[in-house]
Amino acid sequence: MKILILFCDMLRANRLKMVNKNISDMTPFDNWLVNFGGCTYSNCYTPAPDTPRSLACFYTGLYPKINGCRLRIEWPKYYQNLENPTIFQLLKKLNYKTYTNFSPYELETGILTSRDLEGISNFESFLDIFNSNVINKRNKNSFFFLTLNDYNKCVYDYSSLKKADRKGHEQLINTFNIFFKKYDKDIFDYIFIFSDHGCVLSDDNLNFQKKYNLLNDNRSKIFLHIRKKGEASSQIDSSLRTIMDIYPSIADILDHQIPKNINGKSLFNPIPHEYVVIEDSCDFKPYLGMYNDIWRYKEKNYSYYCSINNGEELKYENMKKVLESKSEIDIEKIIKRIEDISFSYKEVKKRNKILNSYSEMHNKYSREDFSLGKKRDYFIKIYFYKNVARFLKTIKIIFYFLFKSFSNFKNLFKT
Repeated sequence: MKILILFCDMLRANRLKMVNKNISDMTPFDNWLVNFGGCTYSNCYTPAPDTPRSLACFYTGLYPKINGCRLRIEWPKYYQNLENPTIFQLLKKLNYKTYTNFSPYELETGILTSRDLEGISNFESFLDIFNSNVINKRNKNSFFFLTLNDYNKCVYDYSSLKKADRKGHEQLINTFNIFFKKYDKDIFDYIFIFSDHGCVLSDDNLNFQKKYNLLNDNRSKIFLHIRKKGEASSQIDSSLRTIMDIYPSIADILDHQIPKNINGKSLFNPIPHEYVVIEDSCDFKPYLGMYNDIWRYKEKNYSYYCSINNGEELKYENMKKVLESKSEIDIEKIIKRIEDISFSYKEVKKRNKILNSYSEMHNKYSREDFSLGKKRDYFIKIYFYKNVARFLKTIKIIFYFLFKSFSNFKNLFKT
């Protein structure tokens, strides 16, 4: 059995017509998929829309709370729970030769645990493995996990403009065409093409939306396509799926038992997910001390977005369909499911309650008299002193920068 995975970092799924019916025309990427054959999953999500957490979900088939990579700075090398088996361990156990192309800086950042790295043969770039002879080897059991960062690089090069999406597609298609010109697609028994998360582009107008919209389809919906050897036709599967489903799907392909505690479901299992819980921080840039404080509960036909700071909103993605079904939305059940799956919801809710209590206590203190009953100064007087303190602080800052500039000016003449 020969299996190929093409991992397209950041490839945004809902910019494709095969995934998003609201797109007016087929893109060149859509046309490439149709000609390639196989099944595109149009309703697939990651519980964690960033590279370290999402890949940990792929490696383990588990939600972040269980796999250990719970925050955006928690990379697998340092945080992945080693008690859980991974897809790379499964392949090693079944005597599969596994090949990857992680760059040195990706490995240094922590894209893979040291334990999993021991069981693979790593090439330092896509070109290195492309130009080698390992893909054409006739060994029976081989697995290729190839990383393509082309789309991500185009988003960076074109400053997240709308044009970046088209350029990213062009680069990926070019890479695909060159790769499959050299290596016939039918030498692989299965080919998986997937992304770990989407991205925010300039025409998304996110500045005018609530912060929890960072979890909408732009970022949390992922691209997933599977082709079985010999498949010529193209199809679309709209069932609710996740990045966690790839691991159990490969276990199915290899006729190996799927771990009992795994959160993912095999894509060959006709029963999809009933719901997916997605969580992240509303601050886009990672920083020390960050915490997840936005959540999305996703069923096939609607989503519930939740933020502790910004309140809650019930948002239907297909209001007409939900109304026609006449089904009631059980908010308490949704919150309970978020609490069970999220590692941070209960903790953030507790901290938010403490902050509110502290704020109320501070307000009460501001109205109380002194301990022996002496009256405090009037509000106007207190307000005056506050403004005097601010003024003096501003003057100090100005004098500090003037002094600093003068010292630098003197040192310039001394040199």
